[in-house]
Amino acid sequence: MRTKFDVKTEAIFRAVYSALERGMAVIGPTQVAEELGISKSTAYKMLNELSEAGYGVYVPKKGLLINEKGEMKAKEAIRMHRLIECLLAELGVEDFCREAEKIGMVAGSSFVEALEARYGDRKVCPCGKKIPEV
Repeated sequence: MRTKFDVKTEAIFRAVYSALERGMAVIGPTQVAEELGISKSTAYKMLNELSEAGYGVYVPKKGLLINEKGEMKAKEAIRMHRLIECLLAELGVEDFCREAEKIGMVAGSSFVEALEARYGDRKVCPCGKKIPEV
């Protein structure tokens, strides 16, 4: 069951995973703000919430140093997003990445299970990015 916290933080987890893919060990508010189009203060607050929830340690004036639990959550969020992209691309949706972001915010667990059943063996999304294993 997805919680309100899960839905609220999936966008930030996708941003965290994107930073990890680029080799960044510490994810700062500036990177998150730019990626999500939010204010730096909002990004700072969100990173601190992840730290308080046990997904990493917030290093002052640096950012979030993600731990194993946080990395797993980020992988789950990006995997769901990229599997949604697979569905939307198959349906012929042009801007499947942006639409996947919207759908991911409201997708229930049975929808995610159906995506896994249909596209779970895919290694890359339609953008050509790797779909992480979880």
